[in-house]
Amino acid sequence: MAKAVLAVSHPVLEVKPRKDYINHFRQAKPLEGIFFADFIGEVVEKKSRRKSAHYSACYDAIIKHLNEFSRFYDCDIFTNSVTEEFLDDFIIYLENCGLRHNTIVGYILKMQSMIRKASQYNYAVDATYDAIDIRTEPTFAVFLSMNEITRIYYYKFENQDKRKAKERIRDLFVVGCLTALRYSDYSTLTADNLQNGYIVKRTKKTNVDVKVPAHDYVKEIFAKYNVQIPSGLCIQYFNKYLKLIMREIGLNDKITFSYTEGGELKTVTREKWELISSHTARRSAATNMYLTGRMKTLEIMKLTGHRSEQNFFRYIRLTNDDTARSISGDMFFRK
Repeated sequence: MAKAVLAVSHPVLEVKPRKDYINHFRQAKPLEGIFFADFIGEVVEKKSRRKSAHYSACYDAIIKHLNEFSRFYDCDIFTNSVTEEFLDDFIIYLENCGLRHNTIVGYILKMQSMIRKASQYNYAVDATYDAIDIRTEPTFAVFLSMNEITRIYYYKFENQDKRKAKERIRDLFVVGCLTALRYSDYSTLTADNLQNGYIVKRTKKTNVDVKVPAHDYVKEIFAKYNVQIPSGLCIQYFNKYLKLIMREIGLNDKITFSYTEGGELKTVTREKWELISSHTARRSAATNMYLTGRMKTLEIMKLTGHRSEQNFFRYIRLTNDDTARSISGDMFFRK
């Protein structure tokens, strides 16, 4: 009796031209320059599956500005068109677009990185692309002290709707303030993430596993919602109503700070509630852990998922008063 042959279907793959990966980097003469925006698009497309959505969005913005610059000045931008002179002009263009200084710095550094990669791919590049030395300015962001977080947690809302939306958003925010997770992570917590008194989560942005001891408030919030804490809110909706909630609670201290926008230094004064967003939670958790003085930096980094101290300390928001109080008990200041 003949045996039945099981047919196995394979996806039909388009045949691509053969690539010589070895000799590509060994040509004596560099290739001609190619359109810079096209090169960026090709590189990003290859890497986008392994990166977060923010990765593609950032480069999409750069490509958009490159194309606008090209149309405005009626010029073609190749990989070997990116010179020191071009970058100077492009920075002025971005400033005229009203972008903040640190946003511009991020764009320029990413463009330089792409030109460096084009050079590695043996495309023609100009040697002066790396001559621009532009650095970020100190950023300003608020954090919430443990006293403020406690005040937020115990605040009693009046005249709520049936869904108790204010209370649900407040509770979710408090979870973020005590876990140091990003919004994409603390807004998607489920019963499975609470394990033996710990919050266990694989982070969406960096794809690393973190394990954070669950604060008593966090345990109470899980119990309050029968282990199904509020979730599913888009970040824009969350941030919009979070500010209104913080205003109602009374976080209205006046805060003055400066930043560069459109090439001009601006100084503004805002009430604290206006500066609070979903990411304030993560920043507050990292800062408050650090301020205890009992946790080592590397231990906190394990909880936050940071891989370098440089990136970690960008989250720590200490005022001069905080620093003075922290070190005032040291024996150095005693007889």
